[in-house]
Amino acid sequence: MARPPISFVPTDVGSSQHIKEGNETTKNNKNVLPLELRKRLMEIGWDDEDGPLDQRLEWATTPMSLIPSMDLAKVDNGDNVSAGIQHLAFDTVSKKPMEQEASLRRKSTTDTAVKRRPILVTSLLSIFPRIFSLALDSDFVVANSARNLLLELMRDDPASLSRPLLSAMTGKGDEMSSAISTLREFTHISHRLPPATTHYVFTHLTGYLKFAARQMETIDALHGFAYTVPILSKLISQVNGMVMKEVRKAKLEVFLVPNLSLWFPPTTPISPMFPQSLGVTRDPFTVVPKLRWITMIRTAQNTLFLSMLKNNPQDVHAIRKNLEGFSLPGDDHSGSMNLLDFIPNQTGSKHGEIANPTIGGLSLVLSRSYLLLVAQVFRSMSRHMNDREEFGLLVDGINRILLVHGDDLGIVTQAMIGE
Repeated sequence: MARPPISFVPTDVGSSQHIKEGNETTKNNKNVLPLELRKRLMEIGWDDEDGPLDQRLEWATTPMSLIPSMDLAKVDNGDNVSAGIQHLAFDTVSKKPMEQEASLRRKSTTDTAVKRRPILVTSLLSIFPRIFSLALDSDFVVANSARNLLLELMRDDPASLSRPLLSAMTGKGDEMSSAISTLREFTHISHRLPPATTHYVFTHLTGYLKFAARQMETIDALHGFAYTVPILSKLISQVNGMVMKEVRKAKLEVFLVPNLSLWFPPTTPISPMFPQSLGVTRDPFTVVPKLRWITMIRTAQNTLFLSMLKNNPQDVHAIRKNLEGFSLPGDDHSGSMNLLDFIPNQTGSKHGEIANPTIGGLSLVLSRSYLLLVAQVFRSMSRHMNDREEFGLLVDGINRILLVHGDDLGIVTQAMIGE
């Protein structure tokens, strides 16, 4: 009857409270300044002259479908609606999760009817992966019913829903692949998931990465790393408080922040999880999977940091400190280029042409993510940047992509936007 223990501990990062998106800010809301700017103003002693926030407006802009039903029950009917709305708005928007839990414990001692959380046995928890597969069923009625059930569980009890999958992350055989496939389906249930679920899954997956970096000394560590980071890149924009300060505090930079290079720098720990080169082997059965996994990692990191820069452009300084030369999947794309490589020719050969179609597809995916990230980096940096070496590294990566994939119209268009 007892739950199996999880081999790793979650990372203390972010918050499980509701995060307001930019389009939810209305003209009547006085608090229109970005969160980081408001924090800096408070540190220097700047007083808020606009007065308190309109709690009714805060409640009106809070999606009720994402709030746990236990919190919604606090809103009374009749004449006490205003007081209930104000009380709930403070609890779900203003308070931190630990403070919210403490307040609930204090109130439970005075309430006449204490609500208890049900206990789900292991045999019942085992059916949740099947329900996730039904959420993608071709029958609309079946898929919609499964989706509604999963969203209810996500907002009310994310631990019971996610814990069996997270326990299987360190399992044997295909347990990790099956768990990752089900966790990936989390992101397809809805375009916006309940904050409790996103925070729970994100903190546990980052905890798994830190555990794998310390305990796993096989190639499976790189395999798990490649499967985990794409899920994190989808969830990071929905986790409240995910800024670079939190990432540095939790020591997650090596897992989440790219350095725009294909391989990891020599400063990273020596581990199969952080390959620094392709190695001396040229066995295609080993080379292609290794290139596939490292490309998945770098592509997901580029996408993840792109989402962070869109929310907090000032975080661009985190990537500028560790920039390295860009390289594509393959053996002959890290050398220096000269002006002769840019001269058009009619011989049909291209600089760094990729013969293997599988590696060529990986190169295209990585190139697109790199161009999107570099374009956002240029938008986030100051227009008065005078560091030519840093600018040259970024533009060199764009030129290298154009020389290899110059016949792809989408690549050329994205490169023109970046430059």
